[in-house]
Amino acid sequence: MPARLAFLGPRGTNTEAAALRYAPAATRVAGESITGVTDLVLRGEADEAIVPIENSLQGSVTETVDLLVHSLPLRIKREVVVPIEAALIAGPGTALADVATVYSHPQALAQSRQYLGATLPGAQQVATLSTAQAVERVVAEPGAAAIAPPRAAAIYGGVILAQGVQDDPRNSTRFVVLAPEDAPPSGDDKTSIVFNVDDKPGALVRIMQDFADAGINLTKIESRPAREALGVYVFLLDCQGHRLDPVLRDVLAGINRQCRWLKILGSYPLDAGPEPNG
Repeated sequence: MPARLAFLGPRGTNTEAAALRYAPAATRVAGESITGVTDLVLRGEADEAIVPIENSLQGSVTETVDLLVHSLPLRIKREVVVPIEAALIAGPGTALADVATVYSHPQALAQSRQYLGATLPGAQQVATLSTAQAVERVVAEPGAAAIAPPRAAAIYGGVILAQGVQDDPRNSTRFVVLAPEDAPPSGDDKTSIVFNVDDKPGALVRIMQDFADAGINLTKIESRPAREALGVYVFLLDCQGHRLDPVLRDVLAGINRQCRWLKILGSYPLDAGPEPNG
């Protein structure tokens, strides 16, 4: 486990909850953005970083994905799945009927859209860099509330106005630990890759068929802009197995010969996560 673990701060965020689950004894170093968190590792101020990459309701966290695809010289070492519970938090003296403004991270606002529409339809929604930053702000702002993890209320002196305001009790977020090297084989692993193929009929199908012929299960595939020209994409793929497993190693070698380029983002132990709330 790392001695110093960078996370998306400040204290009380879901990313800190993931950091505590992954490495409870590590010294946690807060960053103000996903890019800022990974920069702490690149500058040697932290040994590893933990950042969100995918939410079960909102899909991929594009800032993390694009960093991995286009620029970041770090590999995925672990995944950590955390159930997401959101609360409506305000400062002392603010009641639910007083709330005119709701602050939170854009993902948290989106994941509580139904609750906000039904309970606070007239409230202005304002995006912040993190859920915890939203709580820090509202404890000193009458008539404001934040969507954040319940533990943030105790950390910043807020009052919980409502629990479980997320739209789906099965809501969970997948976090990844980024480090200079990925993990050794554990026997129950996942590998993430990104690749680009020529724009020809069947090019992507042939790559998918190589995995199928080898009996390798694909757990995720998505496309992202290649940043070359409009309509040009790269493909991100998660599959079962470790890049050093002989079968997967051979498949990746064969795919590499078919691609314009291929990048292995990392191999790491599979995390099914704890039971979600609700």
